[in-house]
Amino acid sequence: MTKKSLSEFRQDLVSGEWVLFSTGRAKGHILKKKEILKQPEENCPFENPAASGQKIIWSYPDDQNWREMVIKNKYPAVITNYEKEKEETSADKKDLFNVHEAVGNHEIVVFREHDRTPYDFSREQFAETIKVYKKRYAEISVLDGCAEYILIFHNHGPTAGATIAHPHSQIISFPILPPDVYRSIYGSFNYYKKHGKKIYDIILGWEIEKAKRIVYENEYFIVFCPFVSKYPYEVRIFPKQSQAHFEVMPEEQEIFLGEAIQDVIGKIGRILDKPFFNFFIHTAPLKDDLGEHFHDFYCWHMEIIPRLSIEGGIELGTDVSVNVVDPDEAAEELRGA
Repeated sequence: MTKKSLSEFRQDLVSGEWVLFSTGRAKGHILKKKEILKQPEENCPFENPAASGQKIIWSYPDDQNWREMVIKNKYPAVITNYEKEKEETSADKKDLFNVHEAVGNHEIVVFREHDRTPYDFSREQFAETIKVYKKRYAEISVLDGCAEYILIFHNHGPTAGATIAHPHSQIISFPILPPDVYRSIYGSFNYYKKHGKKIYDIILGWEIEKAKRIVYENEYFIVFCPFVSKYPYEVRIFPKQSQAHFEVMPEEQEIFLGEAIQDVIGKIGRILDKPFFNFFIHTAPLKDDLGEHFHDFYCWHMEIIPRLSIEGGIELGTDVSVNVVDPDEAAEELRGA
């Protein structure tokens, strides 16, 4: 029996953004060809960071036996300048516009094995990666007095933004609150003010009740394809115990998060032939401008987005995402992988 195409607009409860679901367009709008990025080890700046002149910040577990190494980004998107006084880096006016110096911190987390991709990582390796992320997040939050927000992300493959094949993640701090984060924070805050409940608790409870889009769960984490997925096969990982700040996640939960990430990335790889993807961690901002709540209305989470589509005129002209895959069907495929 042929499944009925999904054709409707859905609005995100937190951000207010609309997504157009048009699954009848699926066959012609899913990317299949992958441009593989190959770089020989001898030409790779991350194969031996010290020899290639990289500034090393920290090696895990130690300098000799490192499996992950944190280095300064040689070509940072923001400029490190901690000597400036805070008032010197505040937002200012330039004629009609608000401007802010692009100060911050931009680091790279390099994985040791050149040809090993996240599809090959074990749950233990992902758990170690989470440990490294948490440590540097906490250290940057203290070091960078200008930072409003710290983003942790990983680009896998050319169409996901990776320009170097060697596996690596990035950590960057911003002196402003990015628009997507702003919408999430203030959307969840406004819901909390109006209803006295956490919107993410409501969403998770509803997803668990419906049980259509859940892909994986363990003792501490749940993975699902959101009802308002902006992208085909998008998945989100949430802690079952609501926490606003990623960096305070208890150490004993790291292996469970590593297991959740390893499971879902493995499933994406099996059903979609190891597509390129991005993942990133959305956590509460460093500073609380919303009174006494200290973001207790928010819940940090990880988003994993396979790069299967390209934005066109609809998306660019309206800022409405078009998703050609029903998240119910995406979750069903992932569960069965």
